[in-house]
Amino acid sequence: MVGDRAVLYHRPSGKALVLNPTGSFIWSQLRESRTLDQLVAALCAQHASLAEDAARRDIEVFLAELKSHNLLAE
Repeated sequence: MVGDRAVLYHRPSGKALVLNPTGSFIWSQLRESRTLDQLVAALCAQHASLAEDAARRDIEVFLAELKSHNLLAE
């Protein structure tokens, strides 16, 4: 963590990815196995004005991006 941002380093490629605060929060939730519904609930609890369907879309996009960078297993 650097401030409120997680910095992820992928050793095989030598690339780093800096997450924004929301991405960092979601990343922290992945320390334990979580379902999509659990991630949505956690993000909505963190941001009370966030609609559940918007949270779900944002999380799905975020997880797809992590997978595209080989930072998340299927």
